[in-house]
Amino acid sequence: MAMYPIGKSVDEIETPALLLDLDKFQWNVNKMFEFANKAKVNVRPHAKTFKAAAICNKLLEAGAIGLMTQKVGEAEALLNSGILYHEKNLLISQEFADPSKIEKVVGMNVAMGEGKVVTAIENMAQALLLSKVATRWRTKQHVVIEMSHGRCGTAPGKPTVDLAKKLVSLKGLKFRGIYGYENPVVKEIALQRNNRTVETANMIRNVGIEVEIVSAGSTGTYEVTGTYPGITEIEPGSFVFGVGSEGTGYGFKTVNSVYFKSSLSVLTQIIGCNFSDRVITDAGLKVMSSGFGAPLVRVHDEIMSCEGVALSEEHGTIRFQEGSEERKRLKWGQKIEFIPSHCCTCINQHDNIFVIKDKRLAAVWPITARGKYY
Repeated sequence: MAMYPIGKSVDEIETPALLLDLDKFQWNVNKMFEFANKAKVNVRPHAKTFKAAAICNKLLEAGAIGLMTQKVGEAEALLNSGILYHEKNLLISQEFADPSKIEKVVGMNVAMGEGKVVTAIENMAQALLLSKVATRWRTKQHVVIEMSHGRCGTAPGKPTVDLAKKLVSLKGLKFRGIYGYENPVVKEIALQRNNRTVETANMIRNVGIEVEIVSAGSTGTYEVTGTYPGITEIEPGSFVFGVGSEGTGYGFKTVNSVYFKSSLSVLTQIIGCNFSDRVITDAGLKVMSSGFGAPLVRVHDEIMSCEGVALSEEHGTIRFQEGSEERKRLKWGQKIEFIPSHCCTCINQHDNIFVIKDKRLAAVWPITARGKYY
C-alpha cells in the first residue's frame, strides 16, 4: 500500500494529484442540505460525479435519502463498500438491456434486501426480464419509469401512464414512481419540464396507481426543481465540488445564479520554465479530461490571469503574453493548481482524492467506483 504524507503540507504531495478542500466541500454540502430542509425536498445525490464511498457516507450522514448511480457497476462497487444503512437505497438511473445486468441487479436485492437497489426502466422488454428474474428469486424488483426530456425514457403523459399500468400487473415488480431529469437548462425550460413531470405523475395517480417518487433536478437547476410543487426528490451531484470560482460543475460559462465553492483541484508542478511566454506542468488530459474546456489556473488561492491553457496527454501548457507579470510569478518546480472545467470526467481519471484541511493532508479517499462504465 502506498504511503502518503498525512499531516504534511500540500507541497509534499507528489504530482499530479487530485485535491479536495475539506472546508469548501463541507460548505457546499451544508448549503445544499440547508436548502433541502427549508424546501422540504429529499436529496438523492448522483454518485456518478464523485464515485467515492467516503463522500457517499458524508452525504448520507448529512441527510440524503439515498444515492443515484448511472451504471450498474457503480452501484455494485458502492454497495459492496458498505455505504447503505437503515432505509437508504440506490437508484440506478441508466437503463440496461443485457440479461446479465438484470441478474446482477436483482441479485443485489436478494443479497442486501428488497428495494435496496431500484432501477429505471423505459419499456416492457426490460420490465419483463426483470419480472422473470425477480419472480424466480421470489422477491420484487423496485422500479421507476424514466420520463424523457430528450434522452432515454418514455414520452411525457399517456405513454408513461400506459407503461405504469402494465408494470403494476407484473409479478416480481414494485412500481415506485418516475424520474424526469430535466438537464442543466435555464430556469424557464426547467419549469416547463418540471411541470410535465409532475403532471404525468398526477395522471398516473388518477388511474389509481400510487406514485411515491417524483425525481428530477441537477446541480444547475436544484433551486428551481427543488421548490417545484410535486417534485419529491432532487438528484444533484457536482455541487460537492463546485468547480470554478463560482461554478455549477457544468463549465465556467454556465449562466445562472447557482454557485458552490470550488473544492476540487488538481495539484500540478511546473516542469518546464525556459520561455517567457509559457510554462509547462506535469498534468495533462490523462489526469484532467477536457470536459467543458480548458482548466482555470489557481496560484496561492487566486485564479491567475493567462492567455490560455492547452492540455496534451501528459503536459499542461499555460500561455502568457510576452513580458507578463503573471508569468514572472511562476518558477521551475513550483506547485500550482488546475481547476477542472468538468468535475465528473476529471474524477474518473484518478484512483484517490487527497483531502486537504488547513493546507495539510488529512486523508486519502479511494475513488471506489472509478472506471465502472458497465
